Amino acid sequence: MIKKFLTLILVILLSVNFAQQQAPTQQRRVFMSEEVQYLIRLLRDIPQLDKDKKTVITKAQAQKLIPILQELGKVNLLPKKDAEKFIQRIEGVLTDAQITFLDKLEIERQKRLQEMRERIRQRTQQGQQPSQQPQWRREQGPNISEKEREQFQKFMEAWSKGQPLNPFYHLDIYKKMLNDLISSLKKK
Repeated sequence: MIKKFLTLILVILLSVNFAQQQAPTQQRRVFMSEEVQYLIRLLRDIPQLDKDKKTVITKAQAQKLIPILQELGKVNLLPKKDAEKFIQRIEGVLTDAQITFLDKLEIERQKRLQEMRERIRQRTQQGQQPSQQPQWRREQGPNISEKEREQFQKFMEAWSKGQPLNPFYHLDIYKKMLNDLISSLKKK
């Protein structure tokens, strides 16, 4: 009996020790680098520049951006150093006013995200299940197809194994976003 108890204690201690050793490793694994995430937001927001006369993309800027974006769409892997280079090249084409406008969009987005997290936290504290709330579904974002879901799952698995895949190359939803941006710039 004492032997079983000691064995159980030893197993528990070893499990806790193993979990503690694994936790830092798991925490360091981040899905896509911050640079790739920023690049996605940057490209998503560039069309917003055309909504204000002061920040509209000029024809000359469009002609400089198109080859950069086309190159981005052809790259299989996108480690954070390469993503940073693309960001610098893109932002190098933009004016200070345009970058300031994009920064304001990001600040507003972060504020909305924080408000959404707070609403979700409040619902959870009140014992409400988010899935019971119709508004929750709208806040989750657009529905994606099963094919896109599978692509995204494979993409995430590759990232978790240390392969920094380029979302603009591997995921249809981001390919479309990039191609739509290129198309709109070609019309300038």
